[in-house]
Amino acid sequence: MGKVARSAEYLLDQLGELSSFLTSRPLQGHDYFERPLQIIHQALGFHISVLYRITNVVENDLILEVAAVCNPEHIRPDLQVGVRHNLDMNNPPPQFTNEVRAFRNRSVSAINVPGWGCDIVGCVYLPENLGNGYLLGGDFFGDESDIQPREVHVCEVMCNLLSSVLMKTQFEKLASFDGLTGLLNSRTIREEVEKAFQRQKRRGDNLGALALADIDFFKKINDQYGHIQGDSVLQEVGQILDSEIRRHVDVAGRYGGEEFLLIFGDTGANQVLTLIERLRQKIADHAFKRISVDGRPVDGEFLRVTMSFGIANLHDPLASSSQEIVARADAALYASKNAGRNRATLAAYGCSSGV
Repeated sequence: MGKVARSAEYLLDQLGELSSFLTSRPLQGHDYFERPLQIIHQALGFHISVLYRITNVVENDLILEVAAVCNPEHIRPDLQVGVRHNLDMNNPPPQFTNEVRAFRNRSVSAINVPGWGCDIVGCVYLPENLGNGYLLGGDFFGDESDIQPREVHVCEVMCNLLSSVLMKTQFEKLASFDGLTGLLNSRTIREEVEKAFQRQKRRGDNLGALALADIDFFKKINDQYGHIQGDSVLQEVGQILDSEIRRHVDVAGRYGGEEFLLIFGDTGANQVLTLIERLRQKIADHAFKRISVDGRPVDGEFLRVTMSFGIANLHDPLASSSQEIVARADAALYASKNAGRNRATLAAYGCSSGV
């Protein structure tokens, strides 16, 4: 059984409708991909259309999360929203051949994959600092997918159009926020530190502090459970930090890797120590989802994760730059690590709390 071939005129009409759809109204979330998924499923005749979000690239591992899927016949249970796949790009599973090729080449890959496996996958490219991008694919179940050159071209046009629209409409948001944790990204949180430091210098009071936080034994989590589990822990930590900071007063960002930076405005360092202690305890008490190697939550299994903190007062007459304040917080963080982890150390006064 082969795919039903569509005329070039019909496919051009679909692309025209897609262009109108993307420019006619404000879009949020994955609304951008609603029509492309329909085109792959209906106009191009695939049984399944799927959108992957590229969540991380670690050495040769490509981590994909199913962000949206049209799978009306429920043929592929591995393609469910939220499921993650950790793919070895040097030796990918056969059913993910096109996903890996499309990502590597930043283009469309259309190798016929017998049985399970997308027969066409296109890369919606975004620069790494804007979130790595997406993969858009279609899977046909039959003896021959019979993909025509014009269908590959349609997929290329859709992906290029989506890439342009996303970069244009979401540049500011994606340029400021970390795609994995939802917090401010490293560049933006460093800028916020400098703003807070200059603001404190102008005020000349003792208010304002920052804290560096690091997930304890994070490498062991990755080594023992895999990078999908590590990404899940980073996401949940980001959610906890975001829920605990005070809106319009405090700021949180991913400083790099498993390290986070928090800025507390209009707050003395001792009060910040109390806030951090509450946050430290909440993380220690939290049941982090246990994620299997195929990206699914494991029923009834959870991980315990702790964090160490270093706090520095923004008010320091001897500090000539914000980097010196960050360095003091970093030294306090290392003091927490050396004292046994899962604790907070206040650099200004040399006292610590925690278990």
